[in-house]
Formats: sequence, C-alpha cells, structure tokens
Amino acid sequence: MKTSLLVAALLLSALTGQAKSFPETWAYLMKGEEKYFPVASPITDVACFSAAVDGDGNLSGGHDAPPALPGANRGTRYHLVVTIPWNTTLAHIFLNPDLPLRNRIISAIVERAAPFDGVQIDFESIGAKDGTNYLNFLVALKKALPKDKLFSVAVMARWEEHKKKNPTDAFDYPFIGMIADRVVVMAYDEHYSGGGAGPIASLPWCRDIYAYAIKNIPANKLVMGVPLYGRAWQTPALAKAYKNRDVVAELTEKGIKSNWTQDGASYRFRETVSIDVHYETTQSLAAKMALYGRNPIRGVAFWRIGQEPDGFWQQLQK
Repeated sequence: MKTSLLVAALLLSALTGQAKSFPETWAYLMKGEEKYFPVASPITDVACFSAAVDGDGNLSGGHDAPPALPGANRGTRYHLVVTIPWNTTLAHIFLNPDLPLRNRIISAIVERAAPFDGVQIDFESIGAKDGTNYLNFLVALKKALPKDKLFSVAVMARWEEHKKKNPTDAFDYPFIGMIADRVVVMAYDEHYSGGGAGPIASLPWCRDIYAYAIKNIPANKLVMGVPLYGRAWQTPALAKAYKNRDVVAELTEKGIKSNWTQDGASYRFRETVSIDVHYETTQSLAAKMALYGRNPIRGVAFWRIGQEPDGFWQQLQK
C-alpha cells in the first residue's frame, strides 16, 4: 500500500511539474457544461465545442459568444470550434468549391467568430478524394478571418506506418502546419467504440503519434491532445439486426418461444456478457504529460472539461 501511494505521489509530482512547462494549456468545453469549469487551473485557451455545420451550410448549436467562466484566468483566450457530421458525402458537398455551400460555411464561421479570440476547425470525416478541397478550404477560411483571430486545426492522430499505407490521406500535416497558427493532434481513441477493447491512448502509441507530428508540424504550433475520458466494450456485442432464419435458429438453440401479436413477434433471453472498461487515471495522464513535456511542443489540449479525475485541475495548478 505504501509503495503504491509513493508511486502515485511521484507521478502527481511529474504531472504538476510538466504542466507548468507548457506555454499553452488548452481545454475543450461543451456547451451546457460550464459548471464543470475548474475554479483554478493553468488553462490558457478554452475551445468552445461546438458549432456544427448543418445540411444547409449554416452553423447550429455551440456558444454564440465566449461563456462567462468565473474560474478562468485573466487573459484566457476563447476559440469557436466548428465541426461537421461524420459523413464523407456531406464533407464532399461542404468542401467542393464548385458547389454553393463552401462559401456560405466560410461566411457563417467568420460571422459567428466575431466575439471569439480564435477559430478551430475540427472536420474529421474527410476522405482521401477530398484532401485537396479540405486544404483549400482551410486556406480560404484563414484568408477570410480577421488577422487577429488565432486559427487552429484539429487533426486525426497519424503515425509513420499509417502515412506509408495511406499516402493520399487528407490530413496533410506539413501543409496544415503552414496554414494554421496551431495544430491540435487528437492523440486519443487508439481503441475506439467500433473496434477492440484497449487503452484510450497507450504511452507507446502516443510516442509514435508525437514522433510523426514533430517531424511534420513546427514545434511552436504543435499542441498534443490528451484524453480525460474512458470507454467500455461489451463482449459479445448482442445488439444486431436479425434475418428470420437467425431468429428461428436462436429460438431452437435456446429452447425458447416467442410471443405473437398482430404487430409482430418478440422474445427475451438472458446472456452473460463481459464489459471491458479502459479509462485515464492521474498516473496515466502524468506519463503523457511527462512525455510531451520532455520534448519541443507548444502545449497540450485536454478533451474534455468535466471528464477528468478528481482533483486533476488542482494538481495542475500547484
């Protein structure tokens, strides 16, 4: 017990020390969760999540202006985060310069961004065929924004092997690094909801993500995303669509009968499942902070406020 407490104390010390070494500490804030903003923290930049592009090219949801946060430090910057649905077809329609929505989206972003210190583009569903349109969109938006707006882009996590296998990947780190004032690398979801269970962002994986990022993005623009959340996986995953023959087979196998009405039939059975949960702890976060703190970097960005371990922000502030 004493040994584990000592290890935890040392990791907390590493966490605290590394936090102060970053010029910038970003944190994402979901609209409606302002009450979770810490009373004290080293947060320099609040990424207000999110204004979403709808099917008509308009922005809906998110903050209309920087939220009033009593715990925010003096001089804190507020950034409007803009997202699109996870739909490659919609992304193509939004970004195609020959279609009318692109310019409408740019105008809407410029208008909504007026009271904010910066704008962040977080478009994740970009297919390889739309890579050029995506990059040209970033260039056009950067030009349309007032020069005093800090322009940041959130990019999917990439590593050397991924780039070799996907040479036309839309997230062109070097090009984005030239356009943007900050590039936030989303170094999380190593294991995601649709895949197998595992760490949200293991340390070896984070090393690979950082190694690729620093080779392709200027260190004074590079912000590494850090997860504060956990995720659960169910084995076996039982929710599914049925063919009629599958129903018959299952009824026969389990020896159960279904209930019939004019609306259809139904049946119920019990089955034991295993739930694998992986989540971040103060120790795992300390290890990531130490990794990034030992290397050239502009800062870190936490996803997201309200998901952190108890006492996390207080430890960062010490």
